[in-house]
Amino acid sequence: MQALVLATHFPQALTMLMLVTLASFLNGQHGIQLLFLSIATAAGQASVGWANDYKDAQTDKALNRMNKPSVSHSLEPANLRIPIFVALIILVPFSFLAAGLVGGLANLLAVFSAQAYNLWLSRTIWSWLPYAVSFALLTVFVAQSSPVAHWPNWQWLSIASGVGVLAHIFNALPDLEIDKQAHLGGLVVSLGKSGALVCLVLLFAVLTFFLASDWQSLFLALFTSAHAE
Repeated sequence: MQALVLATHFPQALTMLMLVTLASFLNGQHGIQLLFLSIATAAGQASVGWANDYKDAQTDKALNRMNKPSVSHSLEPANLRIPIFVALIILVPFSFLAAGLVGGLANLLAVFSAQAYNLWLSRTIWSWLPYAVSFALLTVFVAQSSPVAHWPNWQWLSIASGVGVLAHIFNALPDLEIDKQAHLGGLVVSLGKSGALVCLVLLFAVLTFFLASDWQSLFLALFTSAHAE
């Protein structure tokens, strides 16, 4: 059971669950709808983490990545198939229960984008793209889950996409040398450590400027949507 929990990429999954739930709460969602949203988010995060470890299990073992349950806990990839399937079954109805048709579809697309990373894009120069897309779609999921469903403005979508790319770079940096030696691709491998750090600093500076220059309108947009009648 411990290995199964760890294979969700637990710290990252828990962080995303807390952020999405908190954002929805601040948007005015409470009670059973907030619970539905949390369940949908947890199911999506779990399915993505499990699928990632399922696909990379042989590579992780070959590289002796002790932070992966398939290595440190001898978790067999076959044991992840049913949990992935169950998580995806849970994901669908609870996404729609939490945020309606549009918000539910946004959450499903966010998870599909993350799975596209797992299956096709993680070792390519486009590895950043699913993070940007999924984070942006999660803002739609949150906004549509509000008691008064609305669309996030373009500022929130842009900031969420930027944060997604930052998260990708932060996640990939610790494994950079191992990935490079194993001839595995990805944005961070292509950029190298120096390039990735420069990209991090530039992105962080842009997002900070974005927030600092327009924080009042962003706050008012959030406050208005949370209290709209």
